[in-house]
Amino acid sequence: MNLPHLEMRQTSAKIGINTTRATLEQHQQQASLSIEQPKGELSLETVAARLEIDSSQAWIEIGRIPAFESVQRYADYGRQMGQQAVGRAAAEGDQLMRIEQRGNAVARIATSRQAPPAEVTTLGFTPRSLDRVKINYTPAEVRVNYTAQKPQIDVEIHRPELNVTPGTTEIYLREQNQLDMWPVGGIFDGEG
Repeated sequence: MNLPHLEMRQTSAKIGINTTRATLEQHQQQASLSIEQPKGELSLETVAARLEIDSSQAWIEIGRIPAFESVQRYADYGRQMGQQAVGRAAAEGDQLMRIEQRGNAVARIATSRQAPPAEVTTLGFTPRSLDRVKINYTPAEVRVNYTAQKPQIDVEIHRPELNVTPGTTEIYLREQNQLDMWPVGGIFDGEG
């Protein structure tokens, strides 16, 4: 028996997608930098060294006496010799005045006026020791003052430049869905 039946064919719908990627362009300009370094301030102050040498005692030991002291010594010596000469002249005058008492006063006065004995010379070192020369040294002083100056730094930054092109997505119907039906077998009168 040939029974009529329906045959069906179905096609599903299909979609399509078109995608455009997003793009990003970035440009970064370098920062502007300026550095200025002022000079530091430097000052130097120097006090000179001082060397003092006092060799007056050593000079005195070899007979070289400073002028003021030499004049004073000779004045004292002259005064003393003058007093001795006056005393000797008075004593000799007294002896000559009493010539009758002791006799031969002129011979005694002549004998006393003979040349003095010769000086004895000895060998020695001058100055006798190093403490005769006095040395005083004051070292130099150097005072250094430095004031540093901070650098002046100016920075100008530049923001990045961004160019963004957004992406797109397009969805479309690529194939329409479809349902087809038809009768198969038996008698089909079309009326139903």
